[in-house]
Amino acid sequence: MKKILYFLLLIATGLSSCKKFLATEPNDNLLPEEYYDSEAKLLNALAGVYYPLETASMYGNFLNSDYNISDEAFYQRSTQTTGVPAYNFDYSDASVGGFWQQCYLGIERANMLIANINKANITEAKRAPILGEALFLRGYYYFLLASNFGDVPLKTEPTKSPSAEDVQTPRTPLKQVYAQILADMTKAEGLTSRITDLGFSGRVSKTTVEGILARVCLTMAGAPLKDESKYAEAKTWALKVKESGEHRLNPSYKQLFVNMHQDLYDIKDSMWEVEFKGNGADGLGSNGRVGSLGGIQMQVATGIGLKIGYSYGFLHTTAKLYNLFQPGDLRRDWNLAQFNYIATYPDRYYYNYYTAAQIYNRDAAKFRREAYVLDNKNQNTTPINYPLLRYSDVLLMLAEAENHLNGPTAIAYDAINQVRRRGFGLDPATAGAAVSVVNTITLATAGNTGYLTTINNIPVTLTGGGGTAATADATVSTSTGKVTAIAITNPGKGYTSAPTVTIGTAWAANTDYAVNTQVFNGNNVYTVTTAGRSTSTAPVQTSGASAAGTTGAVFTYAGIRATATATIATAVVDLSGLSQTTFQQAIEEERSRELCFETLRRPDLIRWGKWVETMNAIGADIRANAGATFSYGGLAGSNVVPKHLLFPIPAAEITVNKQAIQNPGW
Repeated sequence: MKKILYFLLLIATGLSSCKKFLATEPNDNLLPEEYYDSEAKLLNALAGVYYPLETASMYGNFLNSDYNISDEAFYQRSTQTTGVPAYNFDYSDASVGGFWQQCYLGIERANMLIANINKANITEAKRAPILGEALFLRGYYYFLLASNFGDVPLKTEPTKSPSAEDVQTPRTPLKQVYAQILADMTKAEGLTSRITDLGFSGRVSKTTVEGILARVCLTMAGAPLKDESKYAEAKTWALKVKESGEHRLNPSYKQLFVNMHQDLYDIKDSMWEVEFKGNGADGLGSNGRVGSLGGIQMQVATGIGLKIGYSYGFLHTTAKLYNLFQPGDLRRDWNLAQFNYIATYPDRYYYNYYTAAQIYNRDAAKFRREAYVLDNKNQNTTPINYPLLRYSDVLLMLAEAENHLNGPTAIAYDAINQVRRRGFGLDPATAGAAVSVVNTITLATAGNTGYLTTINNIPVTLTGGGGTAATADATVSTSTGKVTAIAITNPGKGYTSAPTVTIGTAWAANTDYAVNTQVFNGNNVYTVTTAGRSTSTAPVQTSGASAAGTTGAVFTYAGIRATATATIATAVVDLSGLSQTTFQQAIEEERSRELCFETLRRPDLIRWGKWVETMNAIGADIRANAGATFSYGGLAGSNVVPKHLLFPIPAAEITVNKQAIQNPGW
């Protein structure tokens, strides 16, 4: 169970719900001096400040799905023509309204805690981190509001009464809102605990504050504020994280995300996560739908479907993102599904691998429900944590800020190259100029018949070529009995020539064979129809069954075996020799490869001044190149216009707060 959720379960229904069960006297309207009079109560109140992050209007649903529509992903529903996923909505949109509301709920709770923090008779050592986290979270909620809505009402005191006068608050100029964000977070940096003292990523640590401050400063340095003095501050904050010695990249990109699926906190790399728990069976589950909305589609709601984990698969990759990955970049096939599931009842499933041409079929797969172990998976609730800050992001922010200030120096190259090396499965700390890998495996057009349709994934072996560790897997069609696609599951490294590809299992002498085992000998595929131990005589017939007295087990001819050829490619890992402009472009591409589907692409493109043109271009590209099946995916990009640089001020706010003037174009 996630640690901070112990507290969240107590306050999920609101801060007034702290009465004891069957108490003899009502105490659900406690005075501030009573509610905040102990460390335990302060921690409960702090959990209430965190709670909006996991609601459906924020990272529980909206921010991890619809918000991720960009040049990285399109919404995989041809009938979705309205709403944020299609960029066809107005100021009454419920998702946008919920996002605004939950941010202000978090701010109000933070204001209440900050105002009453001194009422508890506890040591300053215990009080300081609680205050620091509350200040930071207030700043973070305002950061989300400012970067998505522009000028917003700024409120740093708790509401005294819900009178009509209290809600008439004009929008505060953006620069002033950011000044408050910086003030809150800077103060928090000196109060919060070290992440090694916390021991998990669900609470905000000192280096998390520093990393988010780097993000805030980079945002201020870009559009719309364009305060270039903030590049130096962004570098300072990112360097603090790096020089703290508390963080390093996990050698495995895949394992980093598997950890988030399995409640395994990697505090060195994953610096801050929104926590979710359970499958809802105990009635105490959280609102997490990470991997349920954007994951590998599996829409079978019973049996094997729930064993894998139900997923709507709303997010599909764009060809632009897919093509950003070089050969050997292991991040591609973790982030972008190589397969879809084929469920065979009652308890079996297999991977139906895509061909090289099937790019738009691929789900956003960074969060995949198969990766966590939990029986009776709920259709709509998952326990997968969602990352808000990772160390790789800090390194890339450091590289970007340094490049802007001084060009691509050694500091900038070291930061981006660490991220790139890990992406290729290399030691992040050790320079590696290039890696040579298995790049493609192409099926031969002739032959390929007779494979059992009940054994849908068969092994592929790669030998020779001077390299190591390359692996592959093949899909057999359930209808034709042919191998239809081969996926490289590990491209390996060190290849100097193309390896030999072997599909399936070769016949071997003196081996015990069970019925329905398939082997090949020469160009022929055989199915074992009578179990037994093979002799030294191999089956060679091209029809019928072998004689048991000759071959031991009986091998019945099935068809012609599939064959394939491989190619290799060499990818440059460590960057060098770039101009300031080309290094910035490298940063923009690396952020997409590393951080895709983590709510960062839209704000990145906006601060770079590229949101509208990029979305229009991706919309046109999908319409032109995705074919009849997926051309609808260009709708969102085509709909984006300059007003979409900001969300509209929600209808509920405009209706009640007459001083909240609407954003242009809405």
